[in-house]
Amino acid sequence: MLRKIISGGQTGADRGGLEAGKKLGLETGGTAPRGFRTENGSDPGLKGFGVSEHRSADFRPRTIQNVADSDGTVWFGMTDTPGALVTLKNAIALDRPLLLNPLPGALCEWIVKNNIEVLNVAGNRESLHPGLQKEVEAFLVGELK
Repeated sequence: MLRKIISGGQTGADRGGLEAGKKLGLETGGTAPRGFRTENGSDPGLKGFGVSEHRSADFRPRTIQNVADSDGTVWFGMTDTPGALVTLKNAIALDRPLLLNPLPGALCEWIVKNNIEVLNVAGNRESLHPGLQKEVEAFLVGELK
């Protein structure tokens, strides 16, 4: 069922999702802030994942866009950050399924139950959760292969 993984391209969970999608042979994409802005500055390498630029350089508009452009969002990391609150609020407002910090085995079941074809992978940036990019990538590859 799952055919595409999208994210906002931020370091950490977002980038881990894109890397996993590529390793799994899935389509990748999503929307990043204008200039492919991340916490480390511009990352034009995101174009290689099919990520496009939002007209705004702010993080909030691209977060909302990725929730809207997906069939559901999986969140990795702390859920009390500003990014988490925007993601959670908009998933509810847009009536999109949301899965927080899934345990092994839960992700595939949730994808099937909710008919997820386009999965938005979101979560903390690397500076808030060092090592999260590799954790998310390994988790997704292990769960979705």
